[in-house]
Amino acid sequence: MKKTTFLQVVAIAFFSFLFYTASYAQDLSTKFGKVTNDEVSMSTYAKDSTANAVVLYKKGRTYYDYLNDDFKIYYAVEEKIKILKSDGTSFANISIPYYENSRNTSKESVTDIDAYSYNMEGGKVVKTKMKKEYVFKERFNDKYMQIKFTIPAVKAGTVIEYKYKITSDFYYELKDWEMQEEIPVVYNEYNISIPEYFKFNMEMRGSEKILTKDESSPVTFTVRSNNSQQVDMVHATARNLTFIGKDLPAMKDDSYIWCADDYKSKINFELLGLDFPGSIYHSFTSTWEKIDELLLEDEDFGGLLKLKNPFKEEMKALTLSEMTTDQKIATIFRFLKQKISWDENYNLYGKSISKVVKSGSGSNADINFILMSMLRDAGIKSVPVVMSCRNRGILPYTHPSIQKLNTFVVGIQNTDSTKVFLDGSVSNGYINVLPPILMVDRGRIVNSEKNEEKWCSLNHAGEGQLRSLVSASIAEDGTIKGEKTTVYVGQYAATFRAKFKAAKDSASFIGSMETEDAFKVLNYQQQGKEEFGPQIKEKITFTKQASVSDDHIYVNPMVFQHISKNPYIQENRKLPIEMSYPYTLRVSNSLKIPEGYEVEELPKQILISLEDGGGTCKYMVNVIEGTILMTYLFNMDRTLFAPNEYPSLKTFWGTLADKNNEMIVLKKKTQL
Repeated sequence: MKKTTFLQVVAIAFFSFLFYTASYAQDLSTKFGKVTNDEVSMSTYAKDSTANAVVLYKKGRTYYDYLNDDFKIYYAVEEKIKILKSDGTSFANISIPYYENSRNTSKESVTDIDAYSYNMEGGKVVKTKMKKEYVFKERFNDKYMQIKFTIPAVKAGTVIEYKYKITSDFYYELKDWEMQEEIPVVYNEYNISIPEYFKFNMEMRGSEKILTKDESSPVTFTVRSNNSQQVDMVHATARNLTFIGKDLPAMKDDSYIWCADDYKSKINFELLGLDFPGSIYHSFTSTWEKIDELLLEDEDFGGLLKLKNPFKEEMKALTLSEMTTDQKIATIFRFLKQKISWDENYNLYGKSISKVVKSGSGSNADINFILMSMLRDAGIKSVPVVMSCRNRGILPYTHPSIQKLNTFVVGIQNTDSTKVFLDGSVSNGYINVLPPILMVDRGRIVNSEKNEEKWCSLNHAGEGQLRSLVSASIAEDGTIKGEKTTVYVGQYAATFRAKFKAAKDSASFIGSMETEDAFKVLNYQQQGKEEFGPQIKEKITFTKQASVSDDHIYVNPMVFQHISKNPYIQENRKLPIEMSYPYTLRVSNSLKIPEGYEVEELPKQILISLEDGGGTCKYMVNVIEGTILMTYLFNMDRTLFAPNEYPSLKTFWGTLADKNNEMIVLKKKTQL
């Protein structure tokens, strides 16, 4: 008996999988235009009862053709979705972005759009076709358009399906194919056919099981010789790859990750080069150095790095000569933000600066280009640091792509050896205190310098720090009265300003504080809220009520808790944990014990830390001469924790929550 070869095993497994899928999905159709009664009658998805919609199937086909003396690439997409709940009707709103820039002759187009909805009415399936007038085209940004349409007659219970095709001149940039979506996927199939002339790398990401089939087939292209009318038929071999995933769970954003797309199961291709018969090998491999050059040559980026300061004359009144470098930076930025407000858009490229100055509003990129021109006039060097916002995905080192970049911040040389960072979107922070969405672990400096480090990390820029001191006394009725002095630094100061701005007025702001920490404010003072500065100082005279029972008083020595409960309650987790920013807390409390009382129970002091570092906490409580002294020192230095670190992270924060809720028990002394 012959031994079964490895390829035979793979083939048997693949076709067994297809047979299983077909039998499993016999009541679910993967053919466009065919919808079963079971699909329309479905009311829940057994594998995820919380899902508001489920992808019944998604198919993609990518292939090449040779037209007008050049290659083109085609992407054909089909998708069928079951709407399970009313809040799932948003999945009937479809957007298809595509490249179209008047400055570039290469472009993309979207054609063959077709869409239907299916509803059960009177025991019969009613099919509604989307009319062409429901399809709209709009400009997404300077370089991209988008096709938008809403499939009609959609409600809870509806099945929708749609298809389209993208024709692209950018045959050297293969689009990623995502196997997972934000809702569950019953079946996903992707087919790609790549002629032998294209040399590429393939990468599969994510933790879900994806079955792959790899085979070859003949392909024919029609080629004209030397721009003549003579037509030649060129025969070649294509590599055909099929990827199939089934019962793929939803990949949703949650409060502990910035971008779920980073962790979806997906297929990535990187084209290395084109090796066409009779032609010289054409490399398409990009490098970050090449991308630097492209940006510097682009008039909407590199051209604006040479911008003339639009506020040159007005800057003369700022009297910068007597200031330190940091003071100059702060003064210039403060002046600029009085002139131009951020329009809440993060962009990589600028637009007409004269229009921005006239309107008094612009994107962070517009403001950043002007900021650099002002700094240059003040004799301060600065550079753009390009990046991908944290909610737009991690910037890859190994697969350079200008498409992955979506904004930049300004790196400013404040000493001979150090840089600080600012961005036009900053409204509550300070130098180095960026919005957390920009605190990426990899940003790239773009300039013409060849012999300097180009990569920098911003995830520790403007760390948060809170220093709090409470001095109070405890009365026999459990009333705690005293003063709390707090210094908010960096991200804590930025958060404070944002909360104050969001409040209706100061009374509303104080009221929210009282509700959050269950105390009463008798007097309130603060300094630095309105300033573009690094910190805010706050002083509160307060009362707070401890629990009293018979001859006992139960006092939390923290007075104002760091946390009240463990934020990590999942049993298991497949995704990482991403913190917003590193931060430290330093709390020192002094509580005078009432006359006639003594300590019956005292919390034990602890020193705990996460495995492999990243977080520590020291909690100490002592009693000296009738006064409770509590010290709480907390430090979170890392911002990213892998899924296998989740159990220790959960235990760490659980211990912190327990200590934050632990009480000192005071007992009335026995009278002799």
